[in-house]
Amino acid sequence: MKTPILETQRLILRPFSQDDAEDVFHGWETDPDVAQYMFWTSHNDINKTKEWLSFETEKIFDDDWFRWGLVKKETESLIGTGLIYYEKEFRMFEIGYNLGKPFWGKGFATEAMGEILRFASENLKLKEIVGRHAKENLRSEHVMEKLGFKYFEDCNYPCNKGAIILEGKVLRLIF
Repeated sequence: MKTPILETQRLILRPFSQDDAEDVFHGWETDPDVAQYMFWTSHNDINKTKEWLSFETEKIFDDDWFRWGLVKKETESLIGTGLIYYEKEFRMFEIGYNLGKPFWGKGFATEAMGEILRFASENLKLKEIVGRHAKENLRSEHVMEKLGFKYFEDCNYPCNKGAIILEGKVLRLIF
């Protein structure tokens, strides 16, 4: 199934394209604060962003990977990303998201992921989904709790391609 375009009150959620390289690179990929709790490392070279976008655009037709660029309707600017993908470790889909720092604390992650979860339930017919975060990343925990996720178990949480392992939590949402 092709990753569809979704819409919320303030956002358009759309698949990425190679044309997004500059916006992604300058919007969040170069910011170590955004990357602090992410599985990936921040990009110090736009070519890394272009490689990442190549990977993402190749996944647009996959049935186990759905990633959206989050575009703010008011300004038509790309502000972050939302994702659901099949995680073998949990034998179910998992959520992921991140936003450029100027867009933190404004409800965009909750709004986008709410629509992505609706898609997961209605279109993919998922019955449950997980999310995980570093225990110290309380912002991410609050997003998941607002979406209805409940604590499931503790986990190791790898950041920066496994260079840093933090204590984490797995939360689960049952639709």
